[in-house]
Amino acid sequence: MSSAPEVRRLGDVRAARAAMETDARASLLAAAAVVLSEEGPSALTVRRVAETVNASTKMIYTHFGGKDGLFNALYLHSFAGLTGAFQAHGEVQDPFLRLDKLISAYRAFALSEAALYNVMFGDLGRAWEAPIESRRQAWTSFATLRDTVRLCLVPDRAGEASRISYLLWAAMHGVVSLELRKLIGSAEDSEQLYHLAVAAVRDAHGLTR
Repeated sequence: MSSAPEVRRLGDVRAARAAMETDARASLLAAAAVVLSEEGPSALTVRRVAETVNASTKMIYTHFGGKDGLFNALYLHSFAGLTGAFQAHGEVQDPFLRLDKLISAYRAFALSEAALYNVMFGDLGRAWEAPIESRRQAWTSFATLRDTVRLCLVPDRAGEASRISYLLWAAMHGVVSLELRKLIGSAEDSEQLYHLAVAAVRDAHGLTR
């Protein structure tokens, strides 16, 4: 029978191993994002990602099962980043102020994590498509936005929250996508256009005080 100290040591070893595996997985996903950003979708292979972190391809197969698993994990990881950016403002009590912060957080995330943002919207190439279950999981990232929009609406329009959230998202995504592709102008011009587009949706649907 194991003694209490032995049990604790076993628990410590397991915790350390789990932490190492989590770190390794995160490093591989970060490397994949770098390869995608710097070399494009065609360069995003198991071998190239492994080379980036000086690891064997076996490590990627162990953590992700192969290229499709790596792509799927990177896709979900990207949406998780946006979820975190949104949830950082979840404690703001005033829904209109929270909506302001979510709108700003969306653009900030897209610009600071451009490679991940592009993964979310098809930059892994035409040969790969996210499984339907992964897409369903990914879209839950927008629950915070939808719920905040609902709180900003008058009660008899609460049922329109999802539709209005999609309109708001379309405005945000449209301008950010143009900005990332350098099709608008300066950062100041892009920011101004972003807020003008968002304001048009908000004004049209009662999302202002």
